[in-house]
Amino acid sequence: MPESASCSASPCAIEMPSSLSMLLVRHGHTAWSRSGRYQGRSDLPLLPEGRAQASQLGQRLKGRGVSHVFASPLLRAAQTAQIIAEVLGLGVPILDTRLAEIAYGQWEGLTQAEIRRRWPDQLRQWKRFPDGAAAPGGESLGELRERLNHFLTEPPWSAPMEGTVLLVSHLGPIRLALLQAARQPLSMFRQLPVPIASVHRLMLCCEANNFRLSTTSQEQESCALQ
Repeated sequence: MPESASCSASPCAIEMPSSLSMLLVRHGHTAWSRSGRYQGRSDLPLLPEGRAQASQLGQRLKGRGVSHVFASPLLRAAQTAQIIAEVLGLGVPILDTRLAEIAYGQWEGLTQAEIRRRWPDQLRQWKRFPDGAAAPGGESLGELRERLNHFLTEPPWSAPMEGTVLLVSHLGPIRLALLQAARQPLSMFRQLPVPIASVHRLMLCCEANNFRLSTTSQEQESCALQ
């Protein structure tokens, strides 16, 4: 990870601690994730397997200081968040549309093989140059970045937060947040693995009236200004 960053910053919209610990969680399995179909904004529930994964996540997150849970309103994320909150003995998760998955338009519900037969050029562009492509009728990475940054600079809480905030979201927003924290370009979007039911720790910092997103490891912390 880079040890320093030179980027523009976004102003702090609210009073908050100098840094806030966040855990980003990808939802559990659905029928479409199991069959390799693009989900996007399509609203599928968790499989029994996905509900078990959410329960296991809750057990794994015990003792991590989670105080609040926020989630995408899409059913697979909202159900994952609710199960985790119940295991942790927390209140009902707060849903926020800015955490929703990137929209894949006409590709939703299709496998990659089916998309390749119908849109070979567009799929090739998406796989090679994701920062300059989008599914037909779908959302671009630039648009996803805009709403994710809006969540980070104008979060749904209005008072200083204590403890760790849990965000249950999707492959796209989590990948993008990790890329920004690691100071990597959007062109690297498809190269970053974010498995189903995975957990990723980030820090949201507020210094000199500016937000920055950082990712930590046991050895070092590297920050990228928003």
